[in-house]
Amino acid sequence: MASSTSRLNKELYSEITKLKVLSVNSDPKFTLETSPFKDDDDDDDDSSNAGATSGSSNDINITGLIYPTSDIYNGGAYRIEIKLIPTYPFDAPEVRFLTSIYHPNVDQDGKFCHELLKKKAKWLPTTSLVEVVKAVTEHIDKPDIDFSLSISVGREYMENRAEFNRKALEYVKTCYTTIVTICRNTCSYSYQSFKKILHFFPFYSII
Repeated sequence: MASSTSRLNKELYSEITKLKVLSVNSDPKFTLETSPFKDDDDDDDDSSNAGATSGSSNDINITGLIYPTSDIYNGGAYRIEIKLIPTYPFDAPEVRFLTSIYHPNVDQDGKFCHELLKKKAKWLPTTSLVEVVKAVTEHIDKPDIDFSLSISVGREYMENRAEFNRKALEYVKTCYTTIVTICRNTCSYSYQSFKKILHFFPFYSII
């Protein structure tokens, strides 16, 4: 049992290391914020390093920022939470948006729906966390009405795109203001890194 846990932790460490090397210049664009491993951990550490960060004591949570590129959503960065449930990697992680977003595939509580994250659809135990982040970002840029979590928003997206875009853009502006506040108040970013991140947003000139 101990060797199995150690193996799973090493695999998880490898997955998170791949997330760490992503940036606003990578594909997908992603900034890792929190993970179950400390910065000075290595893959030889034991299972005590891969503890849960919040929620159930058996869940492991990872948070970070995604940077969509579509005309509507490229004005913001969105914090997501990737929850690894106890049966991961045999079951897909759960993805939730911590930043508000107006989107057919994200409900009011931030729950995100994608076929990749459904066991009976496309999820495989070999699916990487980088693939999860990429699928989330691509799906935000290209909504899938078949997996809509809001009937009204999905209908609006299909039948009244102009109104949908207007509402979505209002959320993006709110998101931008939130990210500016976070970046200014966190010690995780230097001033130069802060400026580089903001230059990716069309609303950069307003601050």
